Amino acid sequence: MGAKASKPAQAATRKFPTRAPGSAAPPHVRPSPAAQRSSEPRASFAKDDTIKADGADPDPNPMTNPAFSQRLKQMGVATPNPTLSNSSTASPYPVFPDQGPQGSHFPSPSQNATLGALEARQRLQEAAELEFERPGQGREFLDVGTLKQILVMQARGTPTPDIEKRSRLKSGVVDRLGPKGVTRALAS
Repeated sequence: MGAKASKPAQAATRKFPTRAPGSAAPPHVRPSPAAQRSSEPRASFAKDDTIKADGADPDPNPMTNPAFSQRLKQMGVATPNPTLSNSSTASPYPVFPDQGPQGSHFPSPSQNATLGALEARQRLQEAAELEFERPGQGREFLDVGTLKQILVMQARGTPTPDIEKRSRLKSGVVDRLGPKGVTRALAS
């Protein structure tokens, strides 16, 4: 495609300028400002039927009866009527439980699952930083590269104590990964 597509461009004749260099270009005729202003439409501040029709919301459903829509508009907003059903949540008077000065809308921090997870995350982060500062005692926290090496050695049949010794891990860390086959390294 490239060779054939470029051939017409090579065969085209070159066009040179028709006027001599240094001569001025012919002046362009511009309409006077008064003529421009008279042709512009003026804004109208009165609403006619076309403006009102343009501003009205189009009915997205052509099957809707316009008379029915008009009756709904005349009826206005509906007010809920409380019923005697036990499952009814409508109440003419909102009921607020007496909370006293210490009442809270949130669960206590000891029962809040999100706060508990954040606190556990913070404790683990502090323990990992402490382990990183003291590298000679055996590691418990693993990075992704070490984890992959452990899984590869485990797949090759290396005994768990040898894996922990080679990777300088605390005893029991490899066992926490689960039995063989639960976790495995993906081929990359």
